[in-house]
Amino acid sequence: MSTDKNKNHISETFIIPTDVMLEIAQIILRGDLPHEITGLKENKSQIIMNISYQPELKFHQQAIKNIADIVKEYHELCCEEQEETNWREG
Repeated sequence: MSTDKNKNHISETFIIPTDVMLEIAQIILRGDLPHEITGLKENKSQIIMNISYQPELKFHQQAIKNIADIVKEYHELCCEEQEETNWREG
């Protein structure tokens, strides 16, 4: 996390699966959150994005929480599916 002292923003970096990028983009745009794509993990279909927010604004706090929750739930779902799938059965 870093702070932009001029605007009192905190920045967080998220690794976002492309499968949920549309949902994340909607949150970013609705919250008017400054953001920047800083990298790609093409082999894993992930986007590395830096998202800034003002911690004193309740709706910014909620937007960042929603983004973190979506990413976390996506990873939990993918890990569960991989654990339950036995590729040797057929």
